[in-house]
Amino acid sequence: MNKSINLIAALFTLLILSCNSTSKAVATDVVAAVEKQKPLENSLLWKISGNGLEKPSYLYGTIHMTCNYKLTDKITKAFAETEQLTLEVDMDDPSMQAKMMKGMMMKDGKTLKNLLSEEDYKVLNIFFKENMGMNLEMFNKMKPMLVSTMLVTKMVPCATPVSYEAEFMKIAKEQKEQVNGLETVEYQMSVFDSIPYKEQLDNFLKMAKEGMEESKSEFEKLNSLYDKEDIQGLMKLMTDDEDMSAKFIDELLTKRNKNWIPVIKKMSSEKSTFYGVGAMHLAGDQGVIRLLRKDGFTVEAVK
Repeated sequence: MNKSINLIAALFTLLILSCNSTSKAVATDVVAAVEKQKPLENSLLWKISGNGLEKPSYLYGTIHMTCNYKLTDKITKAFAETEQLTLEVDMDDPSMQAKMMKGMMMKDGKTLKNLLSEEDYKVLNIFFKENMGMNLEMFNKMKPMLVSTMLVTKMVPCATPVSYEAEFMKIAKEQKEQVNGLETVEYQMSVFDSIPYKEQLDNFLKMAKEGMEESKSEFEKLNSLYDKEDIQGLMKLMTDDEDMSAKFIDELLTKRNKNWIPVIKKMSSEKSTFYGVGAMHLAGDQGVIRLLRKDGFTVEAVK
């Protein structure tokens, strides 16, 4: 089963992932390097201070879709101490939906049909229709990963799943706080162009052939680790995936993490900020926590 799709769909604001087993050794090296360091504590909430900051900011690892949303006392306290909310993208931007729609389609006239054999397209269409009640033809020009992530709603074991980002937006509005983004919607959508469409589609097809029950099982493992606030376990689950290549880790996590550090530094120096990013971005040698520490900040787990 393609764990990658399930993992990131749940943790990344817009979802993602695909595979390339030829780079598995490199991905394993990433884990080995992390394990040499002192393990990070089990926590989704981290306090950012020092390095000239007058007031602390907070970093929280979100999950895009869950049945177990918890507004804990420590989250409430962190919101009370901060002056603005920053997510991966500015979800309060009225033009966000239009920007997303513009970035959803494949380039160069590529379609799902012309990237697959007639037989494989039929398999994928049956799987999609059985689970979503819609014909795949409706999404023929859409980037394969974005189509596949629509199925995440069928992996969640409850009728009304909740998004941490959406809940954090409600809190920010109640407190009349500004909402910002660490990156633009355009950039986030462009990430899907950095992974060959055929590889994205091969993963989607693999998922279809292995069935939804396998996907649900992996989703349960993911949620179990998240509920334990085991951010290192989440990272290991992803990098242990034989379908997960170092290239994808670099494109979907590492590059974006590095891009965010100067943005976090600037925002935090101007206003104390509550940051909400996918939990998969926290751990690892190139995760946001260790990158902030390397840049001179004190980053401590909040218990």
